[in-house]
Amino acid sequence: MMSGPNHPEQQQELLDRLCAYLRERFSCETVILYGSRARGDWDHASDIDVIAFGNAGETPHIAHRWEDLFLDLFLYPPRTSPTSDWLRINDGQVLFQNETDGDDALATTRAMFSLGPEQMSEADRQTTKLWLDKMLSRAEKGDAEGDYRRHWLLKEMLEIYFNLRGRWYLGPKKSFAVLRDESPTHFDLLRRAIAPDAGLTELRAAIEVVKGPG
Repeated sequence: MMSGPNHPEQQQELLDRLCAYLRERFSCETVILYGSRARGDWDHASDIDVIAFGNAGETPHIAHRWEDLFLDLFLYPPRTSPTSDWLRINDGQVLFQNETDGDDALATTRAMFSLGPEQMSEADRQTTKLWLDKMLSRAEKGDAEGDYRRHWLLKEMLEIYFNLRGRWYLGPKKSFAVLRDESPTHFDLLRRAIAPDAGLTELRAAIEVVKGPG
């Protein structure tokens, strides 16, 4: 069984089978692999994340099991223009392509990524911080609604952390990796807050970090 990037030959064999499958099953003309299997930090249970161009039907998001792995496939008509939703493929790699369609999509996405997200206005920043305080206050009630709001905060706070700092949020796996590398103290505080046995003390500390100075 594959266990990680120490098995590049098995990974390549898997990708070769994947390419054949996508061509035959979905008539894909261009396929871009992204996520952990493109970055090289995958393990044997990692999803296979793919954006592809071909004869897309009415359901462009086709998620299913393939070779005992979870295949997350987004299938678009040829030469579909990338949007901000595609930023997750910033670190992707072209598996095969029609002419330069894959390379062009990656170049456009990377250029979009380099510009950074639209910056929040000061009013929006203050509204977001107020929302964090309000949710924390309600979480402290200790009833069913309070517990629900505590979990709501735990789900939203990582994305809000990046939004308030004017940075792209690229999902929990990559965002936690960035946080761990760039700000270990902040990573540790957020990690403690989401631990199964964490309480309101850890959550309060994490929310203060999320809000940042000022």
